[in-house]
Parts: sequence; C-alpha cells; structure tokens
Amino acid sequence: MEYFERCFIMLCNSRTEAECLRLNLFGTTEPMLQSIKDDIKIGDMGLLFNYYKDELIGIFAATTQPDHNLNPDAWGGGFPTQVRVKPLGEIQRIKSAASILEKVGVKMKWRPNLKAKIPQFVVYDQEIAKKILAHFPKQISVKEKDGLHAEPKATVEPVDEGFEGVIGLDEVKDFTKKRMVAPLVDLEATQEYYLRLGGGLLLYGPPGTGKTLIAQATAGEIDAQFVELSPSIIRGFPGDPEKKIEETFQNLLKTPRSVVFLDEAEALLATRDKQTSTVMQRITPVLMAQFSKLSRHRFKPILIIAATNMPWEIDSAFLRPGRLDEPLYVGLPNLNDRIDLLIHFLKKRETRVALNLSKKEDGLDDLARDLEGYSGADIEQIIDEAAHNAFNQKGSITYQIIKELIKGWQKSVSPQQIKEYKEWGKKKRKRFAP
Repeated sequence: MEYFERCFIMLCNSRTEAECLRLNLFGTTEPMLQSIKDDIKIGDMGLLFNYYKDELIGIFAATTQPDHNLNPDAWGGGFPTQVRVKPLGEIQRIKSAASILEKVGVKMKWRPNLKAKIPQFVVYDQEIAKKILAHFPKQISVKEKDGLHAEPKATVEPVDEGFEGVIGLDEVKDFTKKRMVAPLVDLEATQEYYLRLGGGLLLYGPPGTGKTLIAQATAGEIDAQFVELSPSIIRGFPGDPEKKIEETFQNLLKTPRSVVFLDEAEALLATRDKQTSTVMQRITPVLMAQFSKLSRHRFKPILIIAATNMPWEIDSAFLRPGRLDEPLYVGLPNLNDRIDLLIHFLKKRETRVALNLSKKEDGLDDLARDLEGYSGADIEQIIDEAAHNAFNQKGSITYQIIKELIKGWQKSVSPQQIKEYKEWGKKKRKRFAP
C-alpha cells in the first residue's frame, strides 16, 4: 500500500487537539519552520501525536506545505509554523502510541518538560509511513487519496544501526555525534543558535580502520537515507556520469535526512593537476557545483562524508568551508579496542572457541598486545584464519592458534604510512590530526 512517500508527526495535547481537528490545521513552534518547510509536501501523510494521552490520531494528508501563520489566531498564536491538512475518512486513534512508533522504527526521545516520549524528528520516509498506516484499523481508499500528489520515490535505503554497532573509535564517534548528529536531535535549539544542519566530513587514515562503518552509523543515528557514491559512478557513455551525479544530488533534497558517502574519495575528488582522464576533468566541476548547492540549504539535514586512505590525493578545493571542511583522522585500534574486536569476532563462533570471552583477562589481553599496529580488518582476517585452521583440525579456536597466526601475519599498515598521515594532518592544522 504505497499511497504516501513520507509521513509527518506533529504534537498536541488534550487542550490543543480539539483545535487541530476543528481547523484541519497542525502547528508547531516558529524555529521549526526552516527545518521542515522543504520536507513536507502536499499529499504527505500527517498524524497527530497526543503525548498526554499517548494516542496517535489520523489519517490526514497535507494540503499545503508548512508556512508561517496560515491561521494567526490558532492556538492563541503559540504555534505559528503550520500545515493545513485534510482528514482521509473518519478520524482514527491508536492507543499506546509511543511503543508502537518505536516498534515501527520511529526514533523517540524523552522530554522531561512534557513527561512523555515524543518522536525525535517530524518527518519520516515511506517505509515508516507504510508501517504506521498498517496499525490503523480502517485503511483509506485510493479514492480518498485522489487529488493529492507526492514526490517521486527516492532510490536509497535506510540504515538501522547507529554508533553502538561500531567498536572503539570513541574520539571519532564523539566528534561526529557533537558536530553532525546533535544539531539534528534538538532542532529548535539548532535554529535558535543558527547552526547548519548539514555539512561535510573527510574521514582519512589507514585502510581497514572503520571509516565506512562510521559513515553508516552516522546515518543510523539520525534515521537517514544512506547514499553511496563509489568510483563506479564515472562509468558509462559521455554525459552519463554527470547526469547520474546531478540526479543523485537532486533526489537528496526530496528525502527527510540523508548521508552521502563517497568511498575511495581520492578517485572521485582527485587533485586536478594529476587528472589524466577526460571523464574526471568533467566530473570534478560537477561535484564541486553540487557540494556548493547543498551548502546553500543551511537547514536541510544532508551530511556528506568522504573516506580516503590517501588524503593528499584530494583536490584542496574540496576541503574548503562548505564542502569537506572537517578532516577527521580514523586511526588504528588501541589496546582496549583490540580486546573488544577480538571478543566481537570470536563471539560469532562462541560454541567453537576455547577462550573465556566474558573475561578480558583470560588470554585476550595478551593477544591484544601482540596485535598492536594491526587494523580492525587485519584482526578480523586473523580470527577468520584461526576459524579455518580449527575447522580443518575439527577442534576449537584456541589461544595458541591465534598466537601463532599473529607471529607470522604481516601488518597491512606500516609505520611509514602512519607518519605520512601525521604529517598531512599537521599541515591541515585541524583539531583531530593524529
């Protein structure tokens, strides 16, 4: 049942609910206008969440986009950001709404002043809309939806897991949360401080350290669509790559929240004086123009995250303010991170492991010290190989098997490479240079 491309959820209490229903009007505070005015389209599904009764009230469709004071007298002028709506059939109510919303994937947050859990964001994508719609006892008919038009469907997928799924990298996660995620969690305060919702981040460092995981987890933290741009986008007939890039960036503006991930960024953002391909000579200015266009949408939550093992190969024009203006080093795991990685990879084979994974002291600390200088990807490979060895012997994965493998395993990152990252970071004079 794909009637809606998005849904939006606005708050009410027992006092304001009656006026919402009488006026066919939803309202919220003034600072929210910039955050939602481009995200709610005519035809999107609208719902009221009565946080006092823990009820979800629907089903409505937007008949206007959000605007300022469509009805200046509504709610005594207290909620000037307003959307006109049309009820689709009779008004329906869902009890115990907060738990149902969480169950279908709506991120909820506790608001002490309201003494209730409320949706963290106003706007959600089609998948959430479909799941919520399924909980209403009476489904709307196609006829009731006639005359309402929705935007084209985005061809990207949401990511479920946030930073809890990333082992270690605490400094990187902390910075990303504060800089990229926190402004989206408290939109009203963000508007009052006039902070930018989007932005660009360059993750650089050795291969296999978790740069892609950080990008995916960022999308999971803010319930955003995750759009990956890989070097394969440059394939095709002349003009095709430019068209694909432009269409991708145009579609971003149609989604509630997006994280654009440029993997192997040095291939797409290469220094122009080293470009030999005529395709890349055409692609680079297109990407720069699209980055600049996004930067003008100050209150649109679109994050651009690029990852590279060779930051010195990236054109400096992409590192200017408004583009990838925050280089962030993603380094090798420390001792505690290596212990956690060992536990993580071994727990997947727990029934075949002859180590006590509930205690870090039982040999794991010793193995983690031997793994100094190895990347997370190296550690995963070593455990994979240990599992193969144990499988062939029809025995258990033991401390000794892993120990012997580490002795003969070549590190994928050399000290010279680490030195190069340090030198590049110092030149950029950024806060998280290694």
